[in-house]
Amino acid sequence: MTETAPTVSVVIPVYNSMPYLTGTLDSLLAQELEPFEIIAIDDGSTDGSETELDRYAAADSRITVVHQPNSGWPGMPRNRGLERARGRYVLFMDADDTVSPDALARMVAQADAHDADIVIPRFEGTGGRHVQALFERHPEGPIELARAMETLSPQKLFRREMLERLGLRFPEGRVRLEDGIFVTRAYVEARRIMFCGDSPLYFIALRDDGRNISSQSIDPDNYVSSCRRIAETLIEGVADPDDARALVRQFFGRKGLRFYAPKRWLAMDEGRRAHWVALHREFLRNLLPPSTDAQVTHPTDRRKVELIRDGDVEGLDRLIRAAAMLEHTALVSGVRALPGGIEVTVTVRLDHDEAPAGAAGSGLRVRVADRLYRLVRPLVTRRLVRGTSRLAARFLLWNRPHAMLLLSGRKRGRATAVPGRLAPPEPRTAEGTYRAREPRYRFVLPHDLLRRYRGERVDAWAVLSGPHRVSGDRCRVTAPPALDRRVDGIRAYATNRGNFSLQVPGRG
Repeated sequence: MTETAPTVSVVIPVYNSMPYLTGTLDSLLAQELEPFEIIAIDDGSTDGSETELDRYAAADSRITVVHQPNSGWPGMPRNRGLERARGRYVLFMDADDTVSPDALARMVAQADAHDADIVIPRFEGTGGRHVQALFERHPEGPIELARAMETLSPQKLFRREMLERLGLRFPEGRVRLEDGIFVTRAYVEARRIMFCGDSPLYFIALRDDGRNISSQSIDPDNYVSSCRRIAETLIEGVADPDDARALVRQFFGRKGLRFYAPKRWLAMDEGRRAHWVALHREFLRNLLPPSTDAQVTHPTDRRKVELIRDGDVEGLDRLIRAAAMLEHTALVSGVRALPGGIEVTVTVRLDHDEAPAGAAGSGLRVRVADRLYRLVRPLVTRRLVRGTSRLAARFLLWNRPHAMLLLSGRKRGRATAVPGRLAPPEPRTAEGTYRAREPRYRFVLPHDLLRRYRGERVDAWAVLSGPHRVSGDRCRVTAPPALDRRVDGIRAYATNRGNFSLQVPGRG
């Protein structure tokens, strides 16, 4: 009797993964899909993982175990598992994660229905593990390459025929981002990529022993070398050069600029800072022309890129320390219709005792700027009027912190920066004083801007800017729990997590 070939081969590199491994295997054996196989590569475990694998394999013929000396990194075990895979699809899984009972069945059904080469399951973190916002916001269905590049971990369903046709394998040895190198090549070669799950299918763990590979210290040369390989794959594999450069720019924003966040940067000594800057300066010189810098939406990130290009370590240090003074929270305090658009009012609460002076929205110049805005508000959605009134407000309020609203669609991730206008303060408190550390800003969103997001849900972040081209990190804008109403056809609402979002209709 001919044995039925498995639909999915689940490949798991295993190294000292107890007690998590037991839950991983149990979650796989509870799958609704048949038939499938599990290929576990024991990479020299010494904590009982090797015995646990053999125990499960003896009880279930779907499990194949290969024992080998420790290789020190998961790339080589994954390759050994891929070489033994027989399924139409391959799922790479880590030995401390779990999946929902319907995970394999749903991913295979989606791949078959849409002729997809890659299916990304919706993740949820466990044990305090955080996952990218992509997994919370992106709807089930097709996903564009730019959004898929936000997740470069290998826990995805791949069509095995594609991997074999390309001869695609993981880099072996201690190569940082080895999974990103593999996944990026698969992305650019895939005919179609799908995002699967209206609820989480894959549960990615944070180990309480701190032994996740991602928690280990980073060697700058190794890391940037891998980033270079990923960028070169995008440049070579994406047909449109402008699209390729945009993808590299976004990739550098995620994987390069993360080392210039205040928490990371301030923990480094001077030599390590200079080393990162030198490596990234060379990366930018070789792979991203300066003309692409203007496309960086976040003003502080744009300034960081400029300083990296100049090799200005001291300038970066001043910028990063000053940006920390602009930390804040933001709450929507009003949404109203305008002729040709909507107006969103956001109240900002400054967190730092040394925030820039003049934050309060009181004073004669604020009232004059606000009166001017009110006079032109019926026409403010017109670009010329909007720009002129904004320039007048900047002239009047040059010494006050400015604010921007960053909008991003969930499907395409298209980012737009909308400048704000400082508004007069809320009514006085019971003590008769202004809420000096809670300035308000008004943001005008014309319909011609919102039409870019037709059929999408749009999320919002606030960014504060001070003098000397300094701005703080972006802050997710929250909303009152009861907010859920339509304003001129646009739904403004509070998400389940209490954040502010807009739902733009697909037509009209």
